[in-house]
Amino acid sequence: MKKGFLKKILFTLVLMVTLLPIKNLKAASGHFNITTSSSEVQIGGYAYVTVTVSSDSPLGSWEYTISYDESKLKLEDGQAHVASYGDGTKKSESYTYQFKVIASGTSTVSVISALIIDFDTESPIDSPVSSTSITGYIPQNLEANYSSNNNLKNLEVSGYKISPEFNKDKTEYTVEVPESVEKVTINAEVEDSTARITGTGEHNVSEGENKFEIVVTAENGSTKKYTIKVTVKDSNPIEVTIDGLKYTVVKRESSLTAPSSFEKTKVSINGNEVPGFKSKITNITLIGLKDKNGKINLYKYDSKTDSYTIYTELKTNTLTIFPITPKKSIIPTGYKTVELELNGTTIEALQYENNKDFYLIYGINIETGKEDLYEYDKENNTIIKYNNTNEQQIKKLTEENENYKLIIIILCIETLTLVLIVLISLTKRNKRKTKKELKKEETSENLNVKEESTKTSEKEEKQEPKEENKSNKKEEKDKK
Repeated sequence: MKKGFLKKILFTLVLMVTLLPIKNLKAASGHFNITTSSSEVQIGGYAYVTVTVSSDSPLGSWEYTISYDESKLKLEDGQAHVASYGDGTKKSESYTYQFKVIASGTSTVSVISALIIDFDTESPIDSPVSSTSITGYIPQNLEANYSSNNNLKNLEVSGYKISPEFNKDKTEYTVEVPESVEKVTINAEVEDSTARITGTGEHNVSEGENKFEIVVTAENGSTKKYTIKVTVKDSNPIEVTIDGLKYTVVKRESSLTAPSSFEKTKVSINGNEVPGFKSKITNITLIGLKDKNGKINLYKYDSKTDSYTIYTELKTNTLTIFPITPKKSIIPTGYKTVELELNGTTIEALQYENNKDFYLIYGINIETGKEDLYEYDKENNTIIKYNNTNEQQIKKLTEENENYKLIIIILCIETLTLVLIVLISLTKRNKRKTKKELKKEETSENLNVKEESTKTSEKEEKQEPKEENKSNKKEEKDKK
């Protein structure tokens, strides 16, 4: 029994040693690292930022866009958007940017729309990004000489009278122009020559209210915002209601910009012909709608249902996707429908187990017209075609690991069971031995008792005749 037990233990250990070395497959990983030559720079000085794209496997291709605060930094050298390819030998690539600090305050320089494709597998790899910050400052010995004046000296819309009359301390103005006006020119002059101004010049306008902002930045970096609302008269406005909110249909072609692969067309809305755009590939028709704040957006128009859906594009260097409501039949197991804010718009997306970084978006490829699922990385603002192969592999590995764990647990239970069996067996054996010994001792004692009893009897028997002889002799003596 002892040999059989040892064999079982040895077999169990061999199985456990065989199973334990199994490990998860390690996927390739990349990184976008950003560093700066100086985190604090005097206004008017320069800072140099380096973006390094790296991977632990050869780089196939990579893409990113650099993001920064344009009111504080001015990019003077370097491409804001980078898309490049590798030859199978590179594992890293660096890019340097020259920024001029134009205002006080801190600006974060980061990477958005980041994507790395592995050279060997031709598939996207996990690529976290870092960021850096640059703070513009005014030297203490010069601070008193920097002006804080961010006032306008005058403000006007060429050919029209604004209301109320201009006052540097008033920041909101309105003006009304005829229905035929398609463009207006805003002129302004700063009170202090060291201040900078943005928002002036020629602007397109459409029927209804058009809102424009003029921002004045003082020498010391402080800002002041002036607003002009230009209302273009519309004797016959076309209004539509979406989710309880009113919008005005844009009738001016000059106020709209066609997306790529769309062509100009005419669309009939409530019996009125308005400008629009149509894609021959996707058969999508777009028109312009203006909200109550004067903001214009393109909307997909369905003449059959007389419905409007805001048009949003997800773009990379190879894909342009128009998100649409996902069909129930294509939703993968484990995903649920959620609302996702994208480019200032809320769309329906699919989320897996409350993962707030990655989503699935169902959309139309504008270049091919094909509907499909796409993976969206919210943190890096990247999108690729959904491929559940990796997901299935991870699921398979997880299941296999769970099976291995179960096998090891079973083996451990079996081992413990065997140990218990052996212990119980040994205990029973000891008990049997004890009983045997007790029985043997009892038998021995009985034999001893019997022997003593026999000896006693024999002794008594020997003594009795002697006694009897003595008695007989005495009787004979008495008789004489």
